[in-house]
Parts: sequence; C-alpha cells; structure tokens
Amino acid sequence: MIRTATGYCLLALTALPLTVQAAPAPLGLGQVVILVGPPGSGKSVQARILGRKYKVPVISVAELARTAMGKHQASPGGSGGVPNSGELLSDEAAIELISARAGQADTGKGFILDGYPNSEAQAKFLDSLVAQRGLQPPKVVVLDAPDSVVRERMLKRRSVDDSPANIDRRLQDYHREEGFLNAWYKPANTVRVDGTREPAEVFRQIEEGLVRVFDRKGFQERGVPKP
Repeated sequence: MIRTATGYCLLALTALPLTVQAAPAPLGLGQVVILVGPPGSGKSVQARILGRKYKVPVISVAELARTAMGKHQASPGGSGGVPNSGELLSDEAAIELISARAGQADTGKGFILDGYPNSEAQAKFLDSLVAQRGLQPPKVVVLDAPDSVVRERMLKRRSVDDSPANIDRRLQDYHREEGFLNAWYKPANTVRVDGTREPAEVFRQIEEGLVRVFDRKGFQERGVPKP
C-alpha cells in the first residue's frame, strides 16, 4: 500500500441547484480547495462528507496508487511487491495519477482531491491544471490538531502501521509539507479549523470558513450527513 503522508485534500466542487431563496454555495463555481491535516486528523472523513453533500467525486491519491499497484501486480511480469505503508509517491507518479483521473468526465465541474499536493512540483502542476481547466485559484483548509492528540488517536486504531516510530515519522513529514503549503498559498486563501472537535463541528467550521474566503453563502439549512 502506498500512502501519501501529508493528508492533503483538494476539492473543486460542482454547482448546486439554485432556488430563489438560496444563494450559491461557495464551493459551487469551480473553486479549488486543498484540505490539509496531519494523519489521524479526520481529513478523509471530511472529504467524504463534502463529496456526498455536494455530489462530487473524491479523488484519493492513495486509492489511485493502490489501484494502479493492483493492476501492476495482476499483469504478466508484475513485481507483486507493494511499497510499505507511509512511503510517498514520487512527484512524477503522483502527477501522472492526478492528471489522468482529473481528466475524466465526472470531474468536469469539480472534484475533491485527497493526498495532493505535497511538494513544490506537485503544487506547480496543480496551478497549471487549475488554469487549464478554468478553475478558480486554490483555497486551503487546515485541520489543526496537536501532535499529542494525533498520537493518541492513531495508537487507539491499533493498526500495524501505527507504531510510535511510524507516527513520529509521519508527523515530521506532515509538518515539513504543511510548512511548504503555508509558504506557497496566501494567508488570505487559507482557513484554519479545530480538527480536535467532533466531525460535525469540524464540518461546520469548514463550511463557515469557506463561505468567508469565497465570499458566498448558501450552506445554511443543509444537513450534515453522517461520516
């Protein structure tokens, strides 16, 4: 299994049906959002909720890599060896996966991307892709969670990959890559939320933050689906 250690999540969401009473949702006009969170912060849960609520595909780099690796293993001459959990994709591989998936028909009006970008090369490709697709400049949502909380959550999962040494390494990777993204994207385009809260409360903070940075309304009176 190949894992992208940073836990970034990008989304460009499709337009919601408008009514006379409701204003456009801030994620409905081709905006691009990168959801950032340390391992164990619940970023995948939030991506899933957003994808269901706004009816757009969730594109996980880890899932794409896993699928690609499975096809390689099943092919004649496939190596059959899956890199260890926590091993990062190369920039070339990550860009190739995203380029192929983002070009499919169901992403024509937007998508959610989990696990990308996590390097300057990947961010540059994203900027190029956004411009080519006519999407708006990316916004960043950071799910803040102290390292102590992350360690506690991950150890409770009792996963074979969540050893103390692996958790520390993944946190180091995350802090390095988050620092890069903080430098790459403007503060005015960034929303920070408390990732230690319950999923529904985190989701509410995300929506309120995106309303603010996109200067749109329309999230009110929409139920929060269960993770």
